[in-house]
Amino acid sequence: MSTDVVNGIAYWLRRLGGAVTGVVAQLGYVARFLVAVLWHTPAAFRRIHLTLREIYFSGVLSLVIILMSGLFVGMVLSLQGYETLKRYGADEQLGILVALALVRELGPVLAGLLFA
Repeated sequence: MSTDVVNGIAYWLRRLGGAVTGVVAQLGYVARFLVAVLWHTPAAFRRIHLTLREIYFSGVLSLVIILMSGLFVGMVLSLQGYETLKRYGADEQLGILVALALVRELGPVLAGLLFA
């Protein structure tokens, strides 16, 4: 075998080994996190009604606020984006622009700010 073939095989084996090592390391991090969560979980199970009440207050009751803020941010985006898109003759793409901007960019930021 020529050295080019051997070097090529060695290169791909190194890449494969690096990928496998990365996956195993991530699984290790997840396992450590899971053990830490389970270690602290018995306190939550002793007072399950308090845990469920906090989940309800922080999740269900704030959903209306998050949806309303998303609605108003979407309306502002559509008002501002329409003029720009109209200038370039792409005003029919307004719905896609607002949907992508809210889902990809502003939605997680708004949800994080409103939950904090």
